[in-house]
Amino acid sequence: MTQTRTDGFGPSYRDTYYTRTMEPPLNAAPLSDRIEADICIVGGGIAGVSAAYELTKAGKSVVLLEADQIAWGASGRNGGVVTPGFAASGSAIEKKRGLDTARQIFDLSREGVEIFREYTQTLALPGVEIRPGALSVSRYRDAQGMQDAARHKTDAYSYPVEYVPTEKLREMVRTDRYFDGVYDPQGFHAHSLNYCLGLARETQRLGGRIFENTRAVSMARQGAGHLVTTQAGSVQCETVILCQGGMVDGFSKRLQRNLLPIGTFVTVTEPLGDLAHALIPTSAAIVDTRMACDYFRITPDGRLLWGGGMTGMALEPANLEQQMRRAFTSVFPQLADVKIDATWSGLLGYARHRMPYLRELHDGVWAATGLGGHGVNVGPLVGRLIAEAIVDDGQRHAVLDPYGLTWNGSVFGPLAADTVYYWEALKERYFEWRYG
Repeated sequence: MTQTRTDGFGPSYRDTYYTRTMEPPLNAAPLSDRIEADICIVGGGIAGVSAAYELTKAGKSVVLLEADQIAWGASGRNGGVVTPGFAASGSAIEKKRGLDTARQIFDLSREGVEIFREYTQTLALPGVEIRPGALSVSRYRDAQGMQDAARHKTDAYSYPVEYVPTEKLREMVRTDRYFDGVYDPQGFHAHSLNYCLGLARETQRLGGRIFENTRAVSMARQGAGHLVTTQAGSVQCETVILCQGGMVDGFSKRLQRNLLPIGTFVTVTEPLGDLAHALIPTSAAIVDTRMACDYFRITPDGRLLWGGGMTGMALEPANLEQQMRRAFTSVFPQLADVKIDATWSGLLGYARHRMPYLRELHDGVWAATGLGGHGVNVGPLVGRLIAEAIVDDGQRHAVLDPYGLTWNGSVFGPLAADTVYYWEALKERYFEWRYG
């Protein structure tokens, strides 16, 4: 078992299910010298590691700077669900861009899922442990809505999913809290921290240089390129890629003004033994349809991993474990006395339009961020798209151009985010009371 600090600060990982079951950490040394590279990537989450791998594989000289450790933040703390789509709903994307463009955008997210699956298998990444299936469930009776959603996804997007009626759903997830479902046989769940660690090692094997515990403190134009300065060194490079997500930390004031760090929460129980299969006989991950959804799955060693809730205040409640226990026992009261082994939070970087932000900010400086709420598919996707753009002048990323930077509301942004969350929660509770 990996020993980690539990305060969430410093060079060590936060104590989570993922760190307790992780492959050996990278333990890359900090940067302590002046070096040169074609590309400097700032941020070692799933987007940064994916970009580093794709660019190194394409023959570029790559340096990745991570302020803590690889996938230290949300990339290594999430629910591990890998399905296509984005935080913005399909209907919102269709309304803004039209169905034809919405299909292109959705197909990119499908590609992100397949990149994760392909690299896990072809590179034999250890400890990722893909488990099949993803199940979307409603907390109130909505047969027509769920049937329409399944039909639309199948017909309009050529992505076959299956409507699951109440009787069949309750055989898959044995609780009376859910009424209708949509099953995605191509989705899956996995150990995202081990994926990032494995891909980082592959990047090193190909010649990419990774420096952990190396915080980038400034960036300046120098000659035809850029100079990224750290606490004890610097990187002279042609291109910089900013992949900091919810952890911008003032390095790029432009991104910090336009991203909103949103806190989310996850817990994991002790092994449930036979109770795991008795309550959740499906291998699929389960996600409900609410804005701040609950999502959960049975891990390969038989634990319940449960995530849910959100806050714009980026603060971890003092009674977080009790809150998480109330959440999962409201669905599975049989787990009232089960021991909780670990509880943690993570910060996700959201744009107001709830879509990823991927573009060249100015000459030679790219941003690949705003990945909050999309699931794990988007990191591998933006890594590939940005590599195509830099190496081959690829333009597939341009379909996301209408989703630009939008002011996060400054000090009022977190309050606005929480107001929206609570208002949506009230509406959802009404639907549960009215149609449950």
